[in-house]
Amino acid sequence: MRYSLVIALVVSFFAKALLSSLYAQDDRFYIRAVTDDIEIPTSASDSVVSYEGTDTRLQKLFNKHNVKVFRRGFKFAERDKLKRTFFGIATTQEFQSDLLKLTDLFEFGESFTAQSLKIYEPNDYGQTSVTGQGLGANAFLDYYDFIDVPKAWYYTTGSPDIIVGISDAIVDPDDPEFAGKTKQITKSSYSHGHGMSVGATAVANGDNGIGIPGVCYDCSVVTANYGSFKELKPLVTLANAGARVINCSWGSTRYYDTAQEVIYELAAKGVVVVSLPHNKSYNKTKGKMIHYPGGYDKVINVGSIQHRNPDALESVKIEERNGKYYFANVANYLGAHGGFKDNDLTKEMKFYEISINNLDSTVDIMAPGTFIFRYGRYAENKREALYNLSPATSPSAPLVTGTIGLMLSLNPCLSVDEVDSIIKLTSTNIDSIYVNKPYYGKYGAGTLNTGRAVKMVHNMLEFSEYATIQNQDFARWDLTMDAPYKVKLREVRFRESVNLNITAREEIKIEEETVLLPSENGSIFLGIDPKARYDCKNFSQ
Repeated sequence: MRYSLVIALVVSFFAKALLSSLYAQDDRFYIRAVTDDIEIPTSASDSVVSYEGTDTRLQKLFNKHNVKVFRRGFKFAERDKLKRTFFGIATTQEFQSDLLKLTDLFEFGESFTAQSLKIYEPNDYGQTSVTGQGLGANAFLDYYDFIDVPKAWYYTTGSPDIIVGISDAIVDPDDPEFAGKTKQITKSSYSHGHGMSVGATAVANGDNGIGIPGVCYDCSVVTANYGSFKELKPLVTLANAGARVINCSWGSTRYYDTAQEVIYELAAKGVVVVSLPHNKSYNKTKGKMIHYPGGYDKVINVGSIQHRNPDALESVKIEERNGKYYFANVANYLGAHGGFKDNDLTKEMKFYEISINNLDSTVDIMAPGTFIFRYGRYAENKREALYNLSPATSPSAPLVTGTIGLMLSLNPCLSVDEVDSIIKLTSTNIDSIYVNKPYYGKYGAGTLNTGRAVKMVHNMLEFSEYATIQNQDFARWDLTMDAPYKVKLREVRFRESVNLNITAREEIKIEEETVLLPSENGSIFLGIDPKARYDCKNFSQ
């Protein structure tokens, strides 16, 4: 496995370098219109964009230059400048320069390269792609951008040696998004395409010009049914089929000690189980309704969070029925909607708790759960792009599952505890967001960041790089790093009942504003062992 994994990574980097060279002459740019009511109607055919409006100047420019992409850059933006920004790709920079001469239309432009951003995007990435190939579904995958999936793909798009298990409704192994890499172990129900949607988010084929790419799109897949709450038979079946990470977007409120023992046995074998706290609104559960398998020890429990609007005040809308202000879908907010005290925009904000999915003390991490592309419905509705408009946890879990697939593709010898730790150590801290504060202790370590998690795994194996932990505040959790070369702690706090255990091969560097202050219920061990190594033999057979 080790040699084939190295070969796969070399081929992956070669393919990305080749793609970069093919597009090296293209000018990718953002250009900002003078006002947000300026429209540039276009159509595209065979990767050539034509202008469809009445402005003769634009007509001449689009005819003169080879324009591959021209569209709104930020479809759902609330900030004024972003609403006025277009994204374009042309074969030369002259097109952008000519557009900027039309001072009644455009005021600013800037070029960039995908390579300078250290990202990789497959050809089916969707509307937010900066490579602009757009061969798949006309999907808006801004939630991938939010958790930095393209930055993770810079390091790996997954390895066929890593098998991702999907315990859910049916995943069709003959569907083009799963064909050639998927084995169905046990049959399941259709359930409105639930399994297809969950599976596609985690592992749908990428760079194939069809549909959307899954987070770990080059990983292999095994599928099974769901349920068996007492014995978790589908999870055991998938683990026996070689799955290293298993997604369970299902569960119940019944705890079984036998099921917990099954989870412990899977963890000892190096199998990571990912589940969720479920969709029931917080105004009903109040953080006291734990669901399983998500609530079991050694399971990564994933709640849903918002990702779309960067600022609450810029997202404000008015309810038609009563004229009240409300904010909507603000990035890193636990709830989808909320209001203002006394209907005054300058006063305290508070969530409508009906718009928060269930949260509790067993949640480990949050991930986007609203406006997620539903591949199952897309496949059955003649390729119409559809999204879930209300918060849900089922689409959140596979974002974490796919991320773990990428992590294991770089280092298949990561333990369950270390996978869980890296997910938490690289998360985005959301404690300082005022409206989240009443729910502290129930939303895990913060928001998933796939890009940082995969980069950390990469850097842990590079003797010239630091695995950097920064901008976090941990007051609980058991966090471990077993054998990275070098670790850097920067502007991070480990306090109260946190247990931190890092053994590095060469160096642990503690930088400014780092606090190491556990209570009597916590502990910190930082050690150097040049002989420390990752060894898959540590997993029980």
